[in-house]
Amino acid sequence: MLVLPGAVLFAVSGTILVLPPEAPAGRPEPWVIELVAEQLPRSLAFLGVPAVERAERLHAHAALEIPQVPLTRATSIRMAEALGASRIVTGDYAVDAAGLTLSLRLLDVERGVLSTVLTAKGPLDSAANVIDVLAWDIALAVAATPPRHTQDELLAQRSGIGFEAIKMHAEGLAARSPAARIRTVRRALTLAPGFHAARLSLGRLLLDQREFSAAYETLARIPADAPIWRSARFTQGVALLEVGRYREAVALYATLAATDLTVAALNNQALAMLRDGDRATRASDVLRQAAQLRPDSLDIAFNLGWALMVEGAADPAVTVLRDLINRAPLDRQPRLLLAWALGLADRTGEQAEEWKAVAALAPGLEAQTRPDLTRRFERIRSSERSFEAEKETRSRAELATALLARAQRLHDSGDADGATREAARAAYFDPGNRRISLLRARLHRLRGDRESALSDFRVFLWENADPVVHTEVALLLREMGRGAEARAEAEKALKADPANEQARRVLESAE
Repeated sequence: MLVLPGAVLFAVSGTILVLPPEAPAGRPEPWVIELVAEQLPRSLAFLGVPAVERAERLHAHAALEIPQVPLTRATSIRMAEALGASRIVTGDYAVDAAGLTLSLRLLDVERGVLSTVLTAKGPLDSAANVIDVLAWDIALAVAATPPRHTQDELLAQRSGIGFEAIKMHAEGLAARSPAARIRTVRRALTLAPGFHAARLSLGRLLLDQREFSAAYETLARIPADAPIWRSARFTQGVALLEVGRYREAVALYATLAATDLTVAALNNQALAMLRDGDRATRASDVLRQAAQLRPDSLDIAFNLGWALMVEGAADPAVTVLRDLINRAPLDRQPRLLLAWALGLADRTGEQAEEWKAVAALAPGLEAQTRPDLTRRFERIRSSERSFEAEKETRSRAELATALLARAQRLHDSGDADGATREAARAAYFDPGNRRISLLRARLHRLRGDRESALSDFRVFLWENADPVVHTEVALLLREMGRGAEARAEAEKALKADPANEQARRVLESAE
């Protein structure tokens, strides 16, 4: 029997981000973590409460470079904001002889306020029901309208699916290797062929392993009356795009968009149209429609710029890509596309300047001078949840400072190549920054490029009479066999710091 103390929570609407509950020290049962993370968002969605699916949360972890560990409140809020969630579910669980106890709280993202603790208990083999009871209570508390389904209908979703299949599905999601995840989830489906949530998980796992045809066929077995059917169809469309069945992908996403117009459905429909080559309707027109729904989307802007190039509209592509670069100055690929678009538009002077930016900010891409419109640069949406990388709001000087700090850390850790790349990017944003010149000088010296090192040291010393740096230059000049110049630099160092023994030794050795 389940026990649920009453609780009063926020009577507001909004998308919910479910974070995995923290495991206890004693008996962790790690599969419980994945069961909560996978089932609770799905149950909330069934009740009419928008929730971020587990797969969407994992995508955000990867895109934001956030490790999958218990998160601080600040990091949780950062992820919620990126996913468009207004509430976060967080908490922990315990397993003992009496069974499972799951304790959750809701965090208001905007106000940073936590709700009272919401607790449900039950035997371990009723773990799925424990989660659904909490889903029901959360739905009652946060939804502006009554739940879409009754509590009995919520619990009846798993009719015919036993505990062993539910547990095995969760264990599969928790497995370390991709092969183990796929193998274990397949075993869950063997135990319960009608376990559609496990079939969706399997389709996504196969897609991640680039087994596109197998993913498509797996997802096709989810019936149209299943609550997760739309998610399955959307993921099928991704598989179609990857295997080159573009016309089918166009039809699939057009159908989804006609039922519920979402940015992601329009985006993938447009990319399928672009790859299919059918110009009856331009892909750029569909992407402009998506941009109207989400004008701040960087991915939509990127795809629009690319589509315009492919369609032969180079000047409009330049306009879109320039705006994108202003909003995302550290994104590498738009730099290359802008250089290509400028060339296609016969704006060679502007193109030459842009190639300088490509060389500084996207090293390795500057050799790709010839536009290749057959490349698969497009950014496919893997799910319908709107997700965007964080917008760049820092000034050029602030960007340079951040890049310089990153370069210095790489230098200190012994990664000279990485430090050189980051220093070059910093110099592009703030070419007059003397501290950048100093770090670049030291990196050039470390790499054996003495002339470049000397040049950057001179830039730093132009307005900075630093005895330490004068000494470094003196040592460098002595290595280069330029004794008179080495002596002059040592004298400057000693004038500013008479106790500088290293400069004195350079002076004596140069005599």
